[in-house]
Parts: sequence; structure tokens; C-alpha cells
Amino acid sequence: MPPLLHCRPFLSLIRAAVRPLAALGLLAGLLASCDGIRAVPPPEPQGVVPEIVAEPKLAPPVEPAIDPAVPALTINKSAQVIVLGYHDFTTGKSRNPMEINIDHFRDQMQALRDARLPVISMSDFLAWRRGEKDIADPSVVLTMDDGWKSVHRLALPVLKEFGYPFTVFLYKRFVNGGGRALTTPEIRELLGNGGEVGSHSVSHPLPSRIRNLERKSPEEADRFLRTEMKDSKQFLEDLLGQPMRTYAYPGGYNTEREQEIGQEAGYEALFTVNPAKVTWDMPATTLARYIILGNDPSNANFRRAVSSRGTSGGDLAKSLLGGPEGESLVSTSPRPDATVAERLPLIEVDVSKLTGIDPATVAMKIAGFGTVPAVYDEAAGRISYQMREVLRAPECQVFVTFKRFAEPKPDAVNWHFGLDLVARYLPEAPPVLEAAVTPDGAMGLPAAGAGLPPASAAPPPTSGAPSPSP
Repeated sequence: MPPLLHCRPFLSLIRAAVRPLAALGLLAGLLASCDGIRAVPPPEPQGVVPEIVAEPKLAPPVEPAIDPAVPALTINKSAQVIVLGYHDFTTGKSRNPMEINIDHFRDQMQALRDARLPVISMSDFLAWRRGEKDIADPSVVLTMDDGWKSVHRLALPVLKEFGYPFTVFLYKRFVNGGGRALTTPEIRELLGNGGEVGSHSVSHPLPSRIRNLERKSPEEADRFLRTEMKDSKQFLEDLLGQPMRTYAYPGGYNTEREQEIGQEAGYEALFTVNPAKVTWDMPATTLARYIILGNDPSNANFRRAVSSRGTSGGDLAKSLLGGPEGESLVSTSPRPDATVAERLPLIEVDVSKLTGIDPATVAMKIAGFGTVPAVYDEAAGRISYQMREVLRAPECQVFVTFKRFAEPKPDAVNWHFGLDLVARYLPEAPPVLEAAVTPDGAMGLPAAGAGLPPASAAPPPTSGAPSPSP
């Protein structure tokens, strides 16, 4: 063997070259032997394998055909609703203003029918307010406060006779309270005969109690109002299994905080005792209501509520606001739905476009004041009255009626306007100062007396703002 083969590094190189060749030979032998090996089939599936099918394309929904014979729903947003409020009933003489003789009550229900004033349910009233249902103009809603047993014993037979729906506002502590209070079975019978139920607080607190709590601690007053308004709602819903959507303020007294809590509680309509007709845009937290007194033989509140029907479906819209070309035939001051600061406004109707008005038939009524001595200036075509007593309510309703010789029926003009009750408490505006700018643009002070009235002179009155009145 040559000496080179005895060298250890040379032998290591030989072995490294042989190893890959040996591995290749082994692999070739294995591949040759695979010809005799049979392939193993895959295992049978245990279940049915669903076939994958492409999702079909959905056809667009087909809109239902519109039947031209079915008129589209229209909501009369100019309609007005007369909400009447009652309390207790008796067969004898009324012992207090909240108690009315049942025969007197029946006469009033007959008067509604004779006047063809439709009585609607509270549910229909709320549906109208939501824009879901139209109502007649005007319409009447009947309500009874507190939950006196006489509502079931005396009023229900009369209401069933006329087929009139109604709503009873209950307060928690009076329900099942014994004596003259309604029981649960009686309430359920009312519900089965056209009645609905609303909330009237837990304890029917007097306004003085709420005011005292607010002075003592606003936080405590807030907790108290939450309990009164929310607990009563939950109690009635648990008792009757129906949602309570309406609330009547005890005594009509309410504050802005109470209105907010009422909305938080989920009430859809909250009623006061402010005597006015309810309009579409009247705030849901301060809805008006005429409280009918039992010791008033003249029926003043009832007559005021149902009189002067100058509504969108009456003579006002057809004859006065809707002339042949749609022009307005009358105008009013203050304008309808306007808000004024003047507490002693001049109330006026311009009827100069109308002819043949009988001066003897001209009459003006103002809610809360009754008939007032309005003046009809035939030459100028104006019916006016200068208020002599301060308007104190946030809204004023005016009713003007007259008859034209050529028309078979009298005309009625009925509108309302609001009053800014805060304006009278605002201080007089400061006098207007002239510009205090020097020619070169630098800021400076005005010269002595520039733009300022003499010390002895009174500041000029604010335009349109009245002087404070008692």
C-alpha cells in the first residue's frame, strides 16, 4: 500500500465521500422493493358527506301592490282635544267642588252627544299624538281622578249608557283603601267596560309639601318625586298587568324637575289642570285639562270647554282661512301660536275682507276671563279688546264669534298664543353705548357723557318689553 494511504486525514476524506453513495444505494433498493407492496385504500367515511351546493341568489322582495281604493293615512295636526276632569260623584247635593251630582253629570254627557262631540279613548288620543291614528276635530277625552268608588257605582252606568270611553287616574295608597275607595275587582270591571287607568302618584301629595321639600333639600325633594311617580307606575302595572302611559299631577301642580322625572319614568302624557284645549304641539309634560266642578250650577267650566268650536274642521278653516284661492280671510293679533312678552296685549281680529257682519252678534271670549267687552269697528273691519287685567297663564285662548247676514251659520275664530312669563321679571336693558374706538383702531374709553343719558334721566324702555306689573 502506498504510504499516502496510511495518512489518517486522507482516510477521513475517503469515508466522507463513500457515505452519501451508500445512502443512495440503500434508497434505490427500497424503491425497487416497493413494486411488490399493495396500496392501502382510504378508510370508509362514517357518515354521509353533504354535497356542497352553491347558494341560490335570492330574488328582491316584492313590494305589495297599493290599492288605490284605500286612502292613505292622514293625521289632522290642527285638531283640538277637550280633556274633561272629574273626581267624585253623588246622588244628592254636591258637598264640595270635587263632587258632582250624577244627574248633573248625565246632563253633561247628553250635551256632548247633542253637540255631536265625539268622545275618544285615551289610547286613541295617544295614537293621534304619535301620528298613528287620526281623530275627529274637536274630540273629547273623559278622565276621573283619585279612584272613588262612586266612579264604579254611579258614573259607570251612565258611561255605559252613552258608550263613552274614559280614564281613571289612581294613586297607590287609595287603591283597596277601604271605605269609598275602589277595589281591584271594581277597577277590573271598569277596564272591561271602556275604562283605562293612569297613574296619580303614590300618596297624592299637596303642592305645599313638594315646595317645602324643595326649599329644605333639592336632593330629598328629587328622591320623593321619583318615589311618587315611579313607584305608583310600577304598582299599577303589577296590579293590572298593563303599561301605565299617562299621569295626572295631583292638584295640577308640577315643576320642571317633576316633568323630567315623568319622562324618565316612561309616561307618554302628563296632565295638568290648566283650562285649555290640547293641540298637536302642546308639550306632553304639561297637557291641559278642564276640571269640572260639582258645585257650579252654571256649568261655567263645562261650557267654556265645549263652546266656540272654531277648529280646523269648522267654519274657521272652511270659510275664513280657506278662501277660493286659499288666501286668509281673517288675521289675528297676536298671531296664532306666537309668544309675546306683553302681559296686557291688544287682542284683535282683522275681518276687513268680510262683509255683512251683524254688529249685534259680535262676541269675544278669553279663557279664564269669560266674555269681554270687545269693540267692533265696522269702518276699519276690526274686532278688538285691550286687556285690562294681567294675563298670568303661559297660554291665552281667544274665541271670537259673529254672524254675517248672507251666511246661514255664524263664524267662529279660535286661536291661542303664548306668553313669556319670564320677561316681566327681567331688568331694564342698559342704555346703548356708542362705539368706543379711536380713529387709529386703538381701544379707548368714550368721552365723558358720550352715549350716556343724563344722571337724572330714566333709561329708555326696552322695545316690546312691558313694565313689571303686580
